[in-house]
Amino acid sequence: MVIIKNLKLEFSNKIIFDNLNINIKENQITAIQGPSGIGKTSLFLCINSMIKYEEDYKISGEILYKKDNKYIDILKLNDDEAQELRKEIIYVSQHPDLLPMSIYENLNFFAKTHNIKNRNEKIIEVLKQVYLYEEVKDVLNKSALKLSGGQQQRLILARALLLKPKVLLLDEPTASLNESLSKKIEQMLKELKITIAIISHFESQIKDISNVRYLL
Repeated sequence: MVIIKNLKLEFSNKIIFDNLNINIKENQITAIQGPSGIGKTSLFLCINSMIKYEEDYKISGEILYKKDNKYIDILKLNDDEAQELRKEIIYVSQHPDLLPMSIYENLNFFAKTHNIKNRNEKIIEVLKQVYLYEEVKDVLNKSALKLSGGQQQRLILARALLLKPKVLLLDEPTASLNESLSKKIEQMLKELKITIAIISHFESQIKDISNVRYLL
């Protein structure tokens, strides 16, 4: 689904990674591992073309994305093309980027933007998928910013699922969750049957859900 060839990334002449080759296979879960600061998050920003908003960076190589049975090089997309790409390749940060709106509107805003039909039903569906609905069903009109860290993390995951991505990039998706909830989310991810790349510092999680792993 995504083939990374000879990728090199530099910030302010500091090499983050060089000659990086990764194959993210369709409908599998690919784990990206490595110590803090090695460039795992930067790699995800390269894949969904958000890296272009960073300052003083240089990038070379290829990131080939399978679209309509042919491969396009993400690094060669213009701004409009990259924006369209991010509807299909969705990055979920470990730091929830919530809007200063209600819990419901944090989902509904994006549902309207993407012209999703039956929005109310779909919103409830994804909240249930991430085991959040029962916790927030009576406070959907309250500010999302008042949710706990674990609830916020599940809310942005629900938002990503609402948009039906082709590729889901997850950066420490269960870092703020207890063990029981983590296991439920892991099982849900395995059952999605979509292309997923995940960064996680939990070795047990990587073993349980990934089909292949890469060490940066």
